[in-house]
Amino acid sequence: MSHSPWKTLSSKIVYQNPWIKIHEDKVIRPDGKEGLYAFLSKPAAVFILAKNKKGFFYFIRQYRYPLKKYIYELPAGVVDKQSYLNNAKRELKEETGLSAKKWVSLGKFYVAPGHENVIVHSFLALNIDENLLTKKNQEGDESIQKIVKLSESRVKKYISSGKIECGISLVTWSLYQNSKFYAK
Repeated sequence: MSHSPWKTLSSKIVYQNPWIKIHEDKVIRPDGKEGLYAFLSKPAAVFILAKNKKGFFYFIRQYRYPLKKYIYELPAGVVDKQSYLNNAKRELKEETGLSAKKWVSLGKFYVAPGHENVIVHSFLALNIDENLLTKKNQEGDESIQKIVKLSESRVKKYISSGKIECGISLVTWSLYQNSKFYAK
């Protein structure tokens, strides 16, 4: 492992609430000059691409306050002390009512490593039980308007037309397309 080109002189949390922390570090930059570096930290997250036996995928349409609009995205949530897989199972059930018999890790990635340390673990959920499909289990800060079932061609159309704008959902879809579980 190579050493860091950055040197941290001091570190403080300039803002925090139950969901995020904003750090401001006094640093020596790689060019040798002193400076400040601020970044966001949040718990890890899980995103779930649920696929039923007929090849349809489940997305949610949810209002996102920072954007002031509804967007399509995959079921997701932040991680607590359980395993990533258990969190993924919980979030899929909470946001859609769905459960799956088979779970596959599609991989993990950092969302925006230049200004936050958030890591996302993406999962593919297969052999879906659709009997309890509902959005009634959502938490109070969620605003899921509807759950949509999309064919693969419809997902691709939604992506190419800009209808799916959630970057993490797009990366999860890309991980799926590059996995051995994608029927090419």
